[in-house]
Amino acid sequence: MKQKLLLLYIACYFFACKPEPERIPNQHNYIYLTAEQLAKTPYFTNPAFDTLTFVSNQNDTVVFAKTRVDSGWFREIDFNPGVEFTSYRYYQQISANYQTIKGEGSFGVKIVKKRQGGGFEVFEYLFNDFKFYDGLNTLNDKSYSRYLGEINLRNKKFTNTMYSLHNYEDSTAFCYINLEKGVFYFNDRNKNNTLLLINE
Repeated sequence: MKQKLLLLYIACYFFACKPEPERIPNQHNYIYLTAEQLAKTPYFTNPAFDTLTFVSNQNDTVVFAKTRVDSGWFREIDFNPGVEFTSYRYYQQISANYQTIKGEGSFGVKIVKKRQGGGFEVFEYLFNDFKFYDGLNTLNDKSYSRYLGEINLRNKKFTNTMYSLHNYEDSTAFCYINLEKGVFYFNDRNKNNTLLLINE
């Protein structure tokens, strides 16, 4: 009987001292915006766009000056049943913040990831109280439904133009945009107010 108790004690001791399985550390992957993505707009690569000068249809001048560029992360979590670790992906986001130094209005631009899954990077811009956004992959895409091509405004020619509506579908305000000039025209139909970029 003593031998059985001794064997039971040894068995319990052996199983109690069995080391915990080594835990696999969580994975953290950082996905940075590429030079090509940043070059889709002039706000992050062209120092000439540190100051933006617009003239209105009433000949008022509005000037915005870049105050800072902020970078952050959009986090996605992969939950895989039966896997002993969690995988995190962090997508870089960037914003250029502008201050109004002449006239009235506000302006800012961002490149953000808008939703979980896939590579859906969005160029988002705020003009006064209006918000506009487009997929980075649609800028300069001639097959995109909002691509206009070449247009003339106040005796100035703009190429590879596309338009964007407030909150994507509200036509009370719209912008024109291209790769070279970024957002170069803004139209607030409610106030009959237009602004045209005159940066050279």
